[in-house]
Amino acid sequence: MRSLRIAVVATLLVIPAVLFAQRPITLGSIAPPNSLWDKALKEMAADLQKVTNRRVRLRIASGSQGDEATIVRRLKLNSTQAALLSQPALGEVDAAFNVLGMPFFFESDAEARHILSALRSTFERALADQDLVLVSWGHTGWAHFFTADPVHTLGDLRRAKIFTSAGDDAMVQWYKENGFDPVPLAVTDVAMGLNTGLINAYPLPPYAVMLVQYYRSAPHMLDVPLGPVINALVVTARAWEGLSAEDQEAFLSIGKAFEDQLWDEVPRQDRESIDAMRSRGLMVSVLDAAATAEFRRTANELTASMRGSMVPAAVYDLAVLARNTFRGQ
Repeated sequence: MRSLRIAVVATLLVIPAVLFAQRPITLGSIAPPNSLWDKALKEMAADLQKVTNRRVRLRIASGSQGDEATIVRRLKLNSTQAALLSQPALGEVDAAFNVLGMPFFFESDAEARHILSALRSTFERALADQDLVLVSWGHTGWAHFFTADPVHTLGDLRRAKIFTSAGDDAMVQWYKENGFDPVPLAVTDVAMGLNTGLINAYPLPPYAVMLVQYYRSAPHMLDVPLGPVINALVVTARAWEGLSAEDQEAFLSIGKAFEDQLWDEVPRQDRESIDAMRSRGLMVSVLDAAATAEFRRTANELTASMRGSMVPAAVYDLAVLARNTFRGQ
């Protein structure tokens, strides 16, 4: 009888841990349902569940948890335990991530990934201060300016009314200080802004533009990539610490496969989207070599102005060092 009581007590002690391990981790994102990103997240969830024998289950909540500011609040409240966050939201978590949103700073995916790798420990510490764990990076595509009227120079762009994410006061101020006309709006209000003339320019990757059909109101695209729209897949420290070391390793490994998949598929999807939109009336402004060089020279001066203001000086310097190292290879 005493042995039976011991067995019962031992079982009761184990049950809460088992139930916790089996509780799904909700992963929020603003990715449209059935988009490339949503499908990649669901494939990752299926792979992780299989590899961990259902010990780790992700419930993907794409486009159903509000904007990214809401998702970040959910992470803090533990009502959401993981998220795929874009750079503007990451910048709200810590200013170090603003380095990823500097316009015209990156020239290729390979260069961007090199800098992400070089600064990973910096980003991990920034997230750890907010009780978040970095699993992997994501890729939304290279943002281009889509405009109602043709744009060929920075002067043309300065005369446009540019969509800026509401709440990103630092970026709004930066635009104004450099002669641009930013209009802060919620992402959900971009269509209304375009239709009413409140804005007539916005930076987004081509695939995203095709999904939401914004090019119909702004049918011109400047063929000078603004920069990659980088995401981070994060998990709350509380949820992460509830996983075994083996399952954490599995999560990191499958997260890396998710990252590689996006950085392989998204650029191809962007190219195909541009072709598809061109067939439906999109007009692409291609600059000649001289105009592109002048555009980039001025843009580099603008980017440098972010050092110490929008981007912590130490982080900016690390990114420049990593970029110069990559270009010198």
